[in-house]
Amino acid sequence: MASARTWWVWAARLVGTSAGIAYVVYKIKLGDVEAAFHRISIATLGAATVLVGLNVVAGAERWRQLLRAYAAIEVPTLPRATSLYYVSFFYNNYLPGAVTGDVMRGVVTRDVFGERGATAGLAVVLVERALGLFGVFLLLAVGLVAAGGTRALWIWSAVGIALSIALVALLPFARRLAPRLPERLAALARRVPAVESWSPFLLAVVLSVGTQLLVAVAGWLLLRAIDPAIGLGDSLLLVPLAAATTFLPITVGGAGAREAVYVTLGASLFHMVPGDAAAASVALWLAHLVNGAIGGVIQLTRRA
Repeated sequence: MASARTWWVWAARLVGTSAGIAYVVYKIKLGDVEAAFHRISIATLGAATVLVGLNVVAGAERWRQLLRAYAAIEVPTLPRATSLYYVSFFYNNYLPGAVTGDVMRGVVTRDVFGERGATAGLAVVLVERALGLFGVFLLLAVGLVAAGGTRALWIWSAVGIALSIALVALLPFARRLAPRLPERLAALARRVPAVESWSPFLLAVVLSVGTQLLVAVAGWLLLRAIDPAIGLGDSLLLVPLAAATTFLPITVGGAGAREAVYVTLGASLFHMVPGDAAAASVALWLAHLVNGAIGGVIQLTRRA
């Protein structure tokens, strides 16, 4: 039964990813994409890659703060946490699913919670993912105010923002709410440790916004190199919304859907040539892959 369910999940992801890619290929002209790439200098691509790397470091610090908030017995140093986060980044970007690296971090740090083990470690990583989603939608709200958007985009964004805020607000009380939830959600809620220290938790919330802001600025540098008319406010709308596709269960790491968001919104809201928008999306993905490769090297050289 489990294997059949897994097969259907992967089938849905492959169909969703293929549909997104097919849509983008239909919309773009390869010549436009190639010309757009030529407008991105090595320095600009390097700066975007560095910003994505800083996002990894900020994410590692957010993870450490959450471990403190949930009373981990031993919190890894920032260099150690960053190293593990880079390895996680490698798995999330190079393997399907975009969660393999998160599971790895939860398991690797099982000892820091003593008897609570990997269950508590995985629960903290789940909280971290929820905070990441909150950061995405908060920046999206700023982008909507700065750049505007269609009525449908405002509605869906408002729903996403409200749900992500509610999720972050309820996470500290997950165990208390468990008896009132459906069985599957209740089982998950019981695994979330209780917050023992609020200051690190609130700092983790702030860092979640910071991590997404770093990626948004990286995306803006690439968009501006291709189309100088694109402002930072425009990027705060486009990049976080594209990043949210990685949370979709019907794609493989947001592939296809991410580019579709760039192409559709870039053309409708900012009058971008579809090929230009697709090139900006792929360039930002390349910056992620470069940082993921660093994690792959760390994994190979420090197997323990």
